[in-house]
Amino acid sequence: MAGIITKDYTDYLKDRDWVHMLGFCAPDWRGFMTEHSRLFGSGPFFYTTNTFGKLLYRGDEVDCTGLEFHACYGAWGSHSIEVVQPDPFEVPTMFSEFNEPDKPGFNHIHMFVESLEEAQDACDFLGLPVITVGYPDLQNALEKARATGADEEAVKANAGKPSFMVADLHKQLGFAVQFVEPRAKFLHDAIIGARAKWDGSEESMFIPLG
Repeated sequence: MAGIITKDYTDYLKDRDWVHMLGFCAPDWRGFMTEHSRLFGSGPFFYTTNTFGKLLYRGDEVDCTGLEFHACYGAWGSHSIEVVQPDPFEVPTMFSEFNEPDKPGFNHIHMFVESLEEAQDACDFLGLPVITVGYPDLQNALEKARATGADEEAVKANAGKPSFMVADLHKQLGFAVQFVEPRAKFLHDAIIGARAKWDGSEESMFIPLG
């Protein structure tokens, strides 16, 4: 991404609806969501393990062999919440940079953008460092598509392309922003839709995502 920038991106981030998802990190994803639900009534939660075909950290490729993001997503009111338990924690990512391995904590907000390539250009233009760029493991992504009913052909068409990128706004505002393309909206809508059908019981609180 990011070649010669010929477009004015001064207003790129203005008036975008960021309230797609709040991202947290925790050493125990299930314990985090159980407590969050007890306090805020959030849920139900979809859980999965994300693996990567390639991972960039601060512009350099890192060895992501064996890296797993144990992730859980759920509805929190009209919005959604994500918690990630990285394993191993030490692999350089936005979590290892801003969180502690043995404590839960906030990490980033989510924002939809039309194109991650354009978002990279906008970050370069605005002077926002990109922390992490993640490229999905195709087989892992296809398993999730089958579990959720998403379009498998669309997943294959996006093989080799980044699925998310995280920009560092800590210097200016104290948080990071994770950019995702519209295809991620399928999961977000499924999370919100599941809340309307949930009976609120602990027995049905956690749902495997594949």
